[in-house]
Amino acid sequence: MPTDGQLRGVYNIVEHGTYDTFPTQLPIEAFEELLAEGDVPNQVTVVNLGEAFTDQEFINSLAKTMADHGNALATAETQPIIQFVVQGEIHRGEPFDLFIDGEIHSLRPLFGRQMQALTDDHSWLKAPF
Repeated sequence: MPTDGQLRGVYNIVEHGTYDTFPTQLPIEAFEELLAEGDVPNQVTVVNLGEAFTDQEFINSLAKTMADHGNALATAETQPIIQFVVQGEIHRGEPFDLFIDGEIHSLRPLFGRQMQALTDDHSWLKAPF
């Protein structure tokens, strides 16, 4: 049975301190590099997503990289468990915006429209690769 916040084969988006994380923790920039190289660890926690929203160019680049390499993740022999830990608060309803320091950032450009809340308090979302 999977651990909460850690489903295989999807992006897991969780609020900081709510779920267990993996020993392998990558800054968002390193995750993008490894994703582009096709070298994502089997179990990884990605950190600093909230900070990345201060750089719209980076968010656009990350969204493109995620879109370009999502199929490879989804069709891998062993699909990875990828967990994004966010420091802000996930809006308690669709469209799943992220509140950080009084600012609102949409998660849709990165994770698409198929995000789903897996808990009533929306502290854990999933999105297909």
